[in-house]
Amino acid sequence: MAKRKPAEVHGVLCLDKPLGMTSRTALNRASRLLHEKRAGHAGTLDPDASGVLLLCFGEATKAVRWLMDAPKSYETTVRFGTATLSDDAASPVVRTADVPVLTLETVTAALPHPGWIQQVPPAVSALQQDGVRDHERVRRGEIVEREARPVQLHAVEVLGIQDADVRLRVTCGSGFYVRALARDLGEALGSAAHVIELRRTAGASFEVRDAWTLEELEGMEEEQRLATLVPVEVALGRVLPMLQVDAATEVMLRQGKLPALASDAKGMQARSVDAQHRVRVADPQPDPAESRIRPEDAANDPETFAEQSYLILGPSAKAVCVAEIVAQTRESPALLRVVRGFCATVSRSAMPGESDDNGSGNTEIGA
Repeated sequence: MAKRKPAEVHGVLCLDKPLGMTSRTALNRASRLLHEKRAGHAGTLDPDASGVLLLCFGEATKAVRWLMDAPKSYETTVRFGTATLSDDAASPVVRTADVPVLTLETVTAALPHPGWIQQVPPAVSALQQDGVRDHERVRRGEIVEREARPVQLHAVEVLGIQDADVRLRVTCGSGFYVRALARDLGEALGSAAHVIELRRTAGASFEVRDAWTLEELEGMEEEQRLATLVPVEVALGRVLPMLQVDAATEVMLRQGKLPALASDAKGMQARSVDAQHRVRVADPQPDPAESRIRPEDAANDPETFAEQSYLILGPSAKAVCVAEIVAQTRESPALLRVVRGFCATVSRSAMPGESDDNGSGNTEIGA
Protein backbone atom coordinates (compact mmCIF):
# COMPACT_ATOMS: atom_id res chain seq x y z
CA MET A 1 0.00 0.00 0.00
CA ALA A 2 1.31 3.43 -0.94
CA LYS A 3 2.19 5.67 1.97
CA ARG A 4 -0.26 8.51 2.48
CA LYS A 5 1.12 11.90 1.53
CA PRO A 6 1.41 14.17 4.58
CA ALA A 7 -0.99 17.08 4.76
CA GLU A 8 0.44 20.42 3.68
CA VAL A 9 -2.41 22.73 4.66
CA HIS A 10 -3.44 23.03 8.31
CA GLY A 11 -6.18 25.17 9.80
CA VAL A 12 -9.90 25.86 10.21
CA LEU A 13 -11.97 27.63 7.56
CA CYS A 14 -15.20 29.33 8.61
CA LEU A 15 -17.44 28.86 5.58
CA ASP A 16 -20.85 30.41 4.93
CA LYS A 17 -22.55 27.37 3.40
CA PRO A 18 -25.17 28.27 0.82
CA LEU A 19 -28.69 26.88 0.58
CA GLY A 20 -29.22 23.80 -1.57
CA MET A 21 -25.79 22.28 -0.94
CA THR A 22 -24.80 19.40 1.32
CA SER A 23 -22.07 19.89 3.87
CA ARG A 24 -19.99 17.21 2.12
CA THR A 25 -20.24 19.01 -1.23
CA ALA A 26 -19.19 22.29 0.38
CA LEU A 27 -16.23 20.55 2.03
CA ASN A 28 -15.15 18.93 -1.24
CA ARG A 29 -15.24 22.22 -3.12
CA ALA A 30 -13.18 24.01 -0.46
CA SER A 31 -10.77 21.08 -0.32
CA ARG A 32 -10.11 21.34 -4.04
CA LEU A 33 -9.55 25.09 -3.78
CA LEU A 34 -6.98 24.58 -1.01
CA HIS A 35 -5.41 21.51 -2.67
CA GLU A 36 -5.75 19.53 0.57
CA LYS A 37 -7.45 16.10 0.69
CA ARG A 38 -7.21 15.61 4.46
CA ALA A 39 -10.35 17.46 5.49
CA GLY A 40 -13.51 17.21 7.59
CA HIS A 41 -16.31 19.41 8.91
CA ALA A 42 -17.40 20.10 12.48
CA GLY A 43 -21.17 19.68 12.40
CA THR A 44 -23.45 18.90 9.48
CA LEU A 45 -25.76 21.54 8.04
CA ASP A 46 -28.75 20.22 6.07
CA PRO A 47 -28.99 21.24 2.39
CA ASP A 48 -31.95 23.50 3.26
CA ALA A 49 -29.92 25.30 5.94
CA SER A 50 -27.21 27.93 5.45
CA GLY A 51 -24.57 29.60 7.54
CA VAL A 52 -21.49 28.74 9.58
CA LEU A 53 -19.84 25.47 8.63
CA LEU A 54 -16.39 24.90 10.11
CA LEU A 55 -14.08 23.04 7.71
CA CYS A 56 -10.92 21.51 9.17
CA PHE A 57 -7.80 20.73 7.15
CA GLY A 58 -4.63 18.80 7.92
CA GLU A 59 -3.80 18.69 11.62
CA ALA A 60 -6.97 20.66 12.34
CA THR A 61 -9.06 17.56 11.50
CA LYS A 62 -7.98 16.27 14.92
CA ALA A 63 -9.89 19.16 16.50
CA VAL A 64 -13.28 18.26 14.97
CA ARG A 65 -14.75 16.58 18.05
CA TRP A 66 -14.21 19.62 20.31
CA LEU A 67 -15.37 22.14 17.74
CA MET A 68 -18.45 20.00 17.04
CA ASP A 69 -19.35 19.80 20.74
CA ALA A 70 -19.23 23.58 21.23
CA PRO A 71 -22.48 25.62 21.34
CA LYS A 72 -24.07 26.75 18.08
CA SER A 73 -26.54 29.56 17.37
CA TYR A 74 -29.31 29.63 14.78
CA GLU A 75 -31.99 31.93 13.47
CA THR A 76 -35.04 30.13 12.18
CA THR A 77 -38.55 30.79 10.91
CA VAL A 78 -41.25 28.39 12.12
CA ARG A 79 -44.52 28.13 10.20
CA PHE A 80 -47.64 27.04 12.08
CA GLY A 81 -50.60 25.12 10.68
CA THR A 82 -48.73 22.32 8.89
CA ALA A 83 -46.42 19.48 9.90
CA THR A 84 -44.05 17.64 7.56
CA LEU A 85 -42.27 14.30 7.69
CA SER A 86 -38.87 15.91 8.13
CA ASP A 87 -40.08 18.83 10.30
CA ASP A 88 -38.87 21.26 7.63
CA ALA A 89 -39.94 22.33 4.14
CA ALA A 90 -37.94 19.59 2.40
CA SER A 91 -40.69 16.95 2.61
CA PRO A 92 -44.46 16.76 2.01
CA VAL A 93 -47.06 17.93 4.50
CA VAL A 94 -48.35 15.07 6.64
CA ARG A 95 -50.76 16.96 8.89
CA THR A 96 -52.64 20.25 8.99
CA ALA A 97 -54.09 22.12 11.95
CA ASP A 98 -55.56 25.47 12.83
CA VAL A 99 -53.05 28.25 13.33
CA PRO A 100 -53.10 29.21 17.02
CA VAL A 101 -53.19 32.71 18.39
CA LEU A 102 -49.54 33.72 18.17
CA THR A 103 -48.37 36.42 20.54
CA LEU A 104 -45.04 37.01 22.24
CA GLU A 105 -46.57 35.84 25.51
CA THR A 106 -48.15 32.60 24.22
CA VAL A 107 -45.12 31.56 22.18
CA THR A 108 -42.63 32.33 24.95
CA ALA A 109 -44.71 30.38 27.47
CA ALA A 110 -44.76 27.33 25.15
CA LEU A 111 -41.01 27.30 24.54
CA PRO A 112 -38.84 25.06 26.75
CA HIS A 113 -36.74 26.65 29.45
CA PRO A 114 -32.97 26.72 28.89
CA GLY A 115 -31.14 23.71 30.30
CA TRP A 116 -31.07 20.01 29.59
CA ILE A 117 -34.29 18.87 27.92
CA GLN A 118 -35.58 15.61 26.45
CA GLN A 119 -35.94 15.79 22.67
CA VAL A 120 -37.03 13.22 20.06
CA PRO A 121 -34.93 13.66 16.89
CA PRO A 122 -36.74 14.16 13.57
CA ALA A 123 -37.58 11.04 11.60
CA VAL A 124 -35.44 12.32 8.74
CA SER A 125 -31.91 12.79 10.07
CA ALA A 126 -28.33 11.57 9.72
CA LEU A 127 -28.61 9.44 12.87
CA GLN A 128 -27.88 5.77 12.31
CA GLN A 129 -29.49 2.51 13.31
CA ASP A 130 -27.56 -0.67 12.52
CA GLY A 131 -25.27 1.32 10.26
CA VAL A 132 -28.10 2.83 8.16
CA ARG A 133 -28.98 6.51 8.39
CA ASP A 134 -32.57 7.39 9.27
CA HIS A 135 -33.13 9.47 6.13
CA GLU A 136 -32.21 6.42 4.04
CA ARG A 137 -34.76 4.31 5.93
CA VAL A 138 -37.44 6.94 5.30
CA ARG A 139 -36.69 6.89 1.57
CA ARG A 140 -37.22 3.12 1.63
CA GLY A 141 -40.64 3.67 3.13
CA GLU A 142 -39.68 2.42 6.60
CA ILE A 143 -41.12 3.94 9.75
CA VAL A 144 -38.40 5.52 11.88
CA GLU A 145 -38.99 5.81 15.61
CA ARG A 146 -36.54 7.35 18.02
CA GLU A 147 -36.48 7.60 21.80
CA ALA A 148 -36.16 10.99 23.44
CA ARG A 149 -32.64 11.88 24.42
CA PRO A 150 -31.10 14.66 26.55
CA VAL A 151 -29.90 17.74 24.66
CA GLN A 152 -28.86 21.15 25.90
CA LEU A 153 -30.71 24.36 25.15
CA HIS A 154 -28.65 27.40 26.13
CA ALA A 155 -31.07 30.12 25.06
CA VAL A 156 -34.14 30.71 22.91
CA GLU A 157 -35.65 34.07 21.99
CA VAL A 158 -38.65 35.17 19.93
CA LEU A 159 -37.44 37.67 17.31
CA GLY A 160 -40.75 38.37 15.60
CA ILE A 161 -44.23 37.14 14.67
CA GLN A 162 -45.98 37.66 11.35
CA ASP A 163 -49.21 35.86 10.44
CA ALA A 164 -48.49 32.11 10.81
CA ASP A 165 -44.72 32.53 11.07
CA VAL A 166 -42.58 32.91 14.19
CA ARG A 167 -38.92 33.83 14.01
CA LEU A 168 -36.62 32.47 16.73
CA ARG A 169 -33.00 32.75 17.80
CA VAL A 170 -31.71 29.50 19.33
CA THR A 171 -28.40 28.68 21.00
CA CYS A 172 -27.91 25.00 21.73
CA GLY A 173 -25.46 22.18 22.27
CA SER A 174 -24.40 19.29 20.09
CA GLY A 175 -27.17 16.92 18.99
CA PHE A 176 -29.94 19.52 19.33
CA TYR A 177 -32.39 19.70 16.40
CA VAL A 178 -34.02 23.07 15.73
CA ARG A 179 -36.51 21.20 13.52
CA ALA A 180 -37.59 19.14 16.52
CA LEU A 181 -37.95 22.31 18.58
CA ALA A 182 -40.33 23.71 15.92
CA ARG A 183 -42.34 20.47 15.82
CA ASP A 184 -42.68 20.38 19.61
CA LEU A 185 -43.59 24.07 19.75
CA GLY A 186 -46.46 23.47 17.35
CA GLU A 187 -47.73 20.60 19.48
CA ALA A 188 -47.38 22.64 22.69
CA LEU A 189 -49.66 25.30 21.16
CA GLY A 190 -52.21 22.70 20.05
CA SER A 191 -51.30 23.02 16.39
CA ALA A 192 -48.65 21.81 13.95
CA ALA A 193 -45.43 23.50 12.86
CA HIS A 194 -42.27 23.06 10.82
CA VAL A 195 -39.13 25.01 9.93
CA ILE A 196 -39.24 26.95 6.67
CA GLU A 197 -35.88 28.74 7.10
CA LEU A 198 -32.77 27.90 9.11
CA ARG A 199 -29.45 29.72 9.28
CA ARG A 200 -26.55 28.92 11.59
CA THR A 201 -25.20 32.26 12.77
CA ALA A 202 -22.39 31.01 15.02
CA GLY A 203 -20.56 27.87 16.05
CA ALA A 204 -17.60 27.31 18.40
CA SER A 205 -17.29 31.11 18.78
CA PHE A 206 -17.00 31.60 14.99
CA GLU A 207 -19.65 33.99 13.66
CA VAL A 208 -21.28 34.18 10.26
CA ARG A 209 -20.07 37.75 9.76
CA ASP A 210 -16.53 36.34 9.72
CA ALA A 211 -17.36 33.49 7.33
CA TRP A 212 -16.21 33.20 3.72
CA THR A 213 -18.41 32.13 0.81
CA LEU A 214 -17.28 29.68 -1.83
CA GLU A 215 -17.58 32.42 -4.43
CA GLU A 216 -15.20 34.63 -2.45
CA LEU A 217 -12.70 31.80 -2.12
CA GLU A 218 -12.89 31.01 -5.83
CA GLY A 219 -12.04 34.63 -6.64
CA MET A 220 -8.86 34.60 -4.52
CA GLU A 221 -5.26 33.79 -5.28
CA GLU A 222 -3.85 30.73 -3.51
CA GLU A 223 -2.01 32.68 -0.81
CA GLN A 224 -5.16 34.67 -0.08
CA ARG A 225 -7.14 31.45 0.40
CA LEU A 226 -4.50 30.09 2.76
CA ALA A 227 -4.70 33.28 4.78
CA THR A 228 -8.39 32.59 5.52
CA LEU A 229 -7.44 29.55 7.62
CA VAL A 230 -7.41 29.91 11.40
CA PRO A 231 -4.58 27.99 13.13
CA VAL A 232 -5.74 25.00 15.15
CA GLU A 233 -4.53 26.46 18.45
CA VAL A 234 -6.56 29.62 17.89
CA ALA A 235 -9.69 27.65 16.94
CA LEU A 236 -9.44 25.26 19.90
CA GLY A 237 -8.50 28.11 22.21
CA ARG A 238 -12.01 29.45 21.68
CA VAL A 239 -13.65 26.32 23.10
CA LEU A 240 -11.12 24.75 25.50
CA PRO A 241 -9.20 26.08 28.50
CA MET A 242 -5.46 26.19 27.90
CA LEU A 243 -2.31 25.07 29.67
CA GLN A 244 1.06 26.27 28.44
CA VAL A 245 4.15 24.17 29.12
CA ASP A 246 7.90 24.60 28.88
CA ALA A 247 10.06 22.88 26.28
CA ALA A 248 10.95 19.90 28.50
CA THR A 249 7.30 19.12 29.24
CA GLU A 250 6.42 19.49 25.56
CA VAL A 251 9.03 16.84 24.70
CA MET A 252 7.57 14.49 27.31
CA LEU A 253 4.06 14.91 25.95
CA ARG A 254 5.17 14.32 22.36
CA GLN A 255 6.88 11.12 23.55
CA GLY A 256 3.65 9.89 25.10
CA LYS A 257 4.76 10.28 28.71
CA LEU A 258 2.55 11.49 31.58
CA PRO A 259 4.10 14.59 33.14
CA ALA A 260 3.02 15.62 36.63
CA LEU A 261 0.76 18.67 36.83
CA ALA A 262 1.63 20.06 40.24
CA SER A 263 0.29 23.55 40.86
CA ASP A 264 3.82 24.84 41.46
CA ALA A 265 5.40 22.83 38.63
CA LYS A 266 7.80 24.97 36.63
CA GLY A 267 6.48 25.58 33.13
CA MET A 268 2.84 24.65 33.62
CA GLN A 269 -0.26 26.22 35.07
CA ALA A 270 -3.95 26.52 34.34
CA ARG A 271 -5.21 29.32 32.09
CA SER A 272 -8.74 30.56 31.30
CA VAL A 273 -10.50 28.04 33.54
CA ASP A 274 -14.12 28.69 34.47
CA ALA A 275 -14.17 28.72 38.28
CA GLN A 276 -17.62 27.10 38.34
CA HIS A 277 -16.08 23.89 37.01
CA ARG A 278 -12.85 23.86 38.98
CA VAL A 279 -12.96 20.46 40.71
CA ARG A 280 -10.25 17.96 41.36
CA VAL A 281 -10.33 14.69 39.48
CA ALA A 282 -10.71 11.50 41.45
CA ASP A 283 -7.89 8.95 41.55
CA PRO A 284 -8.56 6.04 39.13
CA GLN A 285 -8.31 3.71 42.15
CA PRO A 286 -9.64 5.83 45.00
CA ASP A 287 -8.89 5.16 48.63
CA PRO A 288 -12.08 5.82 50.64
CA ALA A 289 -9.99 7.02 53.57
CA GLU A 290 -8.06 9.53 51.49
CA SER A 291 -8.95 13.18 51.81
CA ARG A 292 -10.57 14.62 48.68
CA ILE A 293 -11.36 18.17 47.73
CA ARG A 294 -15.07 18.74 47.46
CA PRO A 295 -16.31 20.64 44.38
CA GLU A 296 -17.94 23.27 46.56
CA ASP A 297 -14.57 23.96 48.24
CA ALA A 298 -12.61 24.05 45.00
CA ALA A 299 -13.98 27.15 43.28
CA ASN A 300 -11.44 29.50 44.87
CA ASP A 301 -8.58 27.01 45.13
CA PRO A 302 -5.71 28.18 42.88
CA GLU A 303 -4.20 24.69 42.94
CA THR A 304 -7.29 23.08 41.46
CA PHE A 305 -7.65 22.16 37.80
CA ALA A 306 -10.85 21.59 35.90
CA GLU A 307 -12.21 18.13 35.24
CA GLN A 308 -12.23 18.45 31.46
CA SER A 309 -10.03 18.55 28.37
CA TYR A 310 -7.28 21.14 27.99
CA LEU A 311 -5.48 22.50 24.97
CA ILE A 312 -1.77 22.16 25.68
CA LEU A 313 0.47 24.81 24.15
CA GLY A 314 4.23 24.74 23.82
CA PRO A 315 6.62 27.64 24.57
CA SER A 316 5.93 29.16 21.13
CA ALA A 317 2.14 29.01 21.75
CA LYS A 318 1.71 26.27 19.14
CA ALA A 319 -0.67 23.35 19.80
CA VAL A 320 1.01 20.28 21.30
CA CYS A 321 -2.02 18.17 22.17
CA VAL A 322 -5.39 18.00 23.87
CA ALA A 323 -5.04 16.31 27.25
CA GLU A 324 -7.09 15.38 30.29
CA ILE A 325 -6.16 15.40 33.95
CA VAL A 326 -6.39 11.80 35.12
CA ALA A 327 -5.64 11.97 38.87
CA GLN A 328 -5.27 14.58 41.56
CA THR A 329 -5.49 14.65 45.35
CA ARG A 330 -4.28 17.04 48.02
CA GLU A 331 -1.18 14.90 48.52
CA SER A 332 -0.28 14.14 44.90
CA PRO A 333 -0.12 16.13 41.65
CA ALA A 334 -2.33 15.46 38.68
CA LEU A 335 -1.10 13.65 35.59
CA LEU A 336 -1.82 14.68 32.02
CA ARG A 337 -3.18 12.01 29.67
CA VAL A 338 -2.87 12.89 25.98
CA VAL A 339 -6.19 12.51 24.15
CA ARG A 340 -5.05 13.82 20.78
CA GLY A 341 -1.60 14.97 19.74
CA PHE A 342 -0.69 17.49 17.04
CA CYS A 343 2.35 17.23 14.83
CA ALA A 344 4.98 19.94 15.11
CA THR A 345 4.15 21.31 11.67
CA VAL A 346 4.31 24.78 10.17
CA SER A 347 0.94 25.71 8.70
CA ARG A 348 0.82 26.95 5.13
CA SER A 349 -1.94 29.23 6.36
CA ALA A 350 0.75 31.58 7.71
CA MET A 351 1.64 34.22 5.19
CA PRO A 352 5.32 34.92 4.48
CA GLY A 353 6.75 37.51 6.86
CA GLU A 354 3.94 37.12 9.43
CA SER A 355 4.72 37.14 13.12
CA ASP A 356 4.85 33.80 14.92
CA ASP A 357 2.27 35.17 17.38
CA ASN A 358 -1.03 33.35 16.78
CA GLY A 359 -3.14 35.92 18.60
CA SER A 360 -4.04 33.57 21.44
CA GLY A 361 -2.82 36.02 24.06
CA ASN A 362 -0.69 33.36 25.80
CA THR A 363 2.78 34.04 27.12
CA GLU A 364 5.55 31.71 28.21
CA ILE A 365 5.02 30.30 31.68
CA GLY A 366 7.89 29.29 33.92
CA ALA A 367 10.54 31.21 31.99
